[in-house]
This record gives sequence, structure tokens and C-alpha cells, in this order.
Amino acid sequence: MSERPVAGAGAHAFGDELGGEMGSDSERLDDALYVVHGSRGSGGLGRLLYAVYLVAIFAGIYGFTLWRGVLVSSDPEFIDTMVRSGWGLGAIAVVVAGLVGLAWRLGSVRGPVVPPLPFIDQVVAGPLDRAIVLRERLALTLLGGGSIGLLLGAIFAGGVVGSGVGGVGTVAAGAAAGLATGLASALAWFAGQAGTRPRALVDVRHGLATGLRGLRLEELRRHAIRSTHAGGAVLAGDLRAVRLDVAAPVTRARGRRLRAAGRYPTIMRRDLLGLRRTPFQVVTGACLTIGGSALAAVSLTQAGAPVIVAGLAAVALYFGFGALAEGVRLVADNAGTTPLIGLGFRAEAAAHLVVPVTAFLALATPITALLGSRLGGQPWVVAGAVVVLAGLLCAATLLAAFRGAPPEASFVPEFGPIAMTYWYARPLTLAAVSGGLLINRVAHAGPNVGAVLVGGAGSALVLIGVGFYLARKLELGHRI
Repeated sequence: MSERPVAGAGAHAFGDELGGEMGSDSERLDDALYVVHGSRGSGGLGRLLYAVYLVAIFAGIYGFTLWRGVLVSSDPEFIDTMVRSGWGLGAIAVVVAGLVGLAWRLGSVRGPVVPPLPFIDQVVAGPLDRAIVLRERLALTLLGGGSIGLLLGAIFAGGVVGSGVGGVGTVAAGAAAGLATGLASALAWFAGQAGTRPRALVDVRHGLATGLRGLRLEELRRHAIRSTHAGGAVLAGDLRAVRLDVAAPVTRARGRRLRAAGRYPTIMRRDLLGLRRTPFQVVTGACLTIGGSALAAVSLTQAGAPVIVAGLAAVALYFGFGALAEGVRLVADNAGTTPLIGLGFRAEAAAHLVVPVTAFLALATPITALLGSRLGGQPWVVAGAVVVLAGLLCAATLLAAFRGAPPEASFVPEFGPIAMTYWYARPLTLAAVSGGLLINRVAHAGPNVGAVLVGGAGSALVLIGVGFYLARKLELGHRI
């Protein structure tokens, strides 16, 4: 064979740490990579550097500016109280734990070490040591997680320093914390794919190599096929196909059967049975609702709280409510089919809102009322705001479920991705803006808080009407 650059030479050091045999397996892998990619190599490092570059540009320009503006425009006394009381550090710890847990869960759906299908069948399935064959992708995952975490941590701390708090040490501490978070998230992502605990991978020499060797061909193929299907569905705007592809198989409560009890009670029983069969979805919805309720209680009672806290509370509540409202999305997915129990399309959608609304009120009302009263707020005001928020979340969920097909502009190459992103993010934006404004205005309304709540309730009813209008439009669109 003629002389050529060695495509895999950059990963040899990482292979040594993984404990793999570096003899003939590495040389044969280099030959295979040369056949597949040529002398330029796989290009994985170049793609990673470009992704890090984009993160640095957007986070440095927009993220830093927005974060610094939030801190500068916030009440210094409120921020000082949050820092001294430990609430700020506690919130950061919860966010970090949530990111690591989400990364671990994501790994079971689509892991970081997923070569293309031809590479899996022709190279990974061969006699080479799997830890050597897959080491480059794992190395890039760890490098990307650490780099992006380092950048975001430094930018986050830089915004704090830019607002007049702290100094160079704050930036160094933020960068170190971001690096640790990024590496932990990357390890958790791979641990989710390997089916092991993240702490088992801390031993770089043996843990990572064992995890790579434990990846089965069937799982790698399944992840690769799922990634291809999901990517095509996203480009086509088919959200139903994405949900069906990434949904975890139902393995719990399979022996339970749905019992008839009238049309509307049967719908509610069906939703409860569905939640019982997907406990992770219930836990996710409950955790997001509890966290969002705590943030909402702080914003509802503290006039000095930054507006972004109210927006984050509304976003968390939106995703928590959505995790419990799978039935509404299933109604939209079945648009155009014959109703099986005699309920109209919109009536069935309304019936599927009963369980998530009840669960949301049962979780959010006591948390916001108790925490709000401890922070000096009036329990009836906080409880009333939660009820109005439930209406706004119902509206956002309906708008998300019945949004229909993406606009034609989404398939124009010049600005299609932007149009697709805007189309997908409209319900989330509505929930963040309307819910965040409601929470913020209640905190500043004073004696006019009743009028603010009534106005918010009226807006929620109008938006719910828009959601049912879209449901009707989607229903008629499937008729011949």
C-alpha cells in the first residue's frame, strides 16, 4: 500500500488510556478508515471544532449580553439575598443534576457513540477490538462536552462579573464548574447508552474501554436507524414520527386493561392507565412542575425578582404539564380517523385535559401557596395565579398538539431551518411570554392584582378557543 497519512493516529493516545491493544488492530483500523474516508480522515474533529465555534459565537454574543442585562436590571438586594441564603447555589445544583440525568436518559434513546450503519456492518462487526474501533467517537464526545461546558461556564461567570459582582476568580470558578458539568454530562450520556452507572466510567483506563466493548451490534444499529428516522422526520416536520421513534417501549402494567365507564370517564381512565405505564414520564412531569412552582412562588411574591425567573418558571411548568398531557397529542395524531367511543374530535381533546389539569393543580397549588406565604405573599393571590396558569398551559398544549403541518417556507433552503424552528417553538414561546408576564405582573400589581388575574383568565380563555379552532381546522383538513 502506498504511503498515506494515518487516519486514526490522533486517537492512539486515547486508545492507550482505554487499555486496548495497539498492535495490529490499530493498523487494520487505520486501513479501514482510509478506505472509508480517504486520506482526510473522518472529519469528526473538524465538525466538533465548528460546533464549539458556533456555541462560542452565539453564547458569547447573545447569551452573555442577555445574562448580563438580566443581572444589571435586577434588584441588587434580591440577588444578594438569594446568594447569601443559598437559594441561588441550590438552584444551580438542581439544574446541573437535571442536565446529567437528562443526558443519561438520552443515552438510552440515542447515544453518543453511534457510527453510520455501513460502518457498523463493515467495520464494527469485524474482528477488531470494539474499544479501539469506537474510541474516536467517545473521545470527541468527552472533548466536546468539556469544551462546551467550559465555554458556557466562563460566559455565565463572565456575565456575573460584567454586572459588577466578583472578579477573575469568579470566571475561573465558573469555567471549572462548567468543565466538570460538561464532562459529567458526556459521561452520563455514554453511560446511558452502555447501560451502566456513570461512576463505573470514572476509571478512564478500564471503565470506558469496558463500556465500549459492551456495546452490542443490535443496539448500535437500533440507535443508528433511530437517528436516521428522527433526522428525516425533523426535516419533514413530522413530529408524530419523531415521538414514535424516540418513545421508550412500554413494559409496565401491561396486564392492566382499560374498563369502560361512560365516554368521558373512560377517556380519563385511559390517561391514568397511560401514566401508570410510563412512570418516567410521570416523574419528569412532577419534577418539572414542582421546580416551576417553586420559581413561580418566588416571582409571584418578590417584586425584585428578575423577569427571567418568571419566564423560566413558565417554561418548566409548560414542559411539566406537557409530560402529563400525552393524551391530547394522541388525539391530534389520530385526526381523520373514526371516533371509537362516540366523542367528537374536540370533545375528546377536552376530555384528555382533565387528568393533566388535575395533576398540575394538585402539585402546583400547595407548593406555591406554602412557599409564597413563607415569602410574605397572600395565599389566595398565589393560588389564583396558579389557576390562571393552568388555563394558559392548556392553551399552549392545545396549540402544540394541533399545530398541523409546518409552513411551506420551512422547506426553502435559504431560511427553512429558521422557519421550522419558529413554527415548532410558537407554543413554548407563548407559554413563556404569557405565563412569565402574568407571574411578573402579579408581583407588581399591588391592590390591582384582582384585575390582573381576571385579565389573565380572559386571555387564557381566548387562547384556548384558538387551540380548539386549530383542532377543528386539523379535523376538517383530513376530510375528503
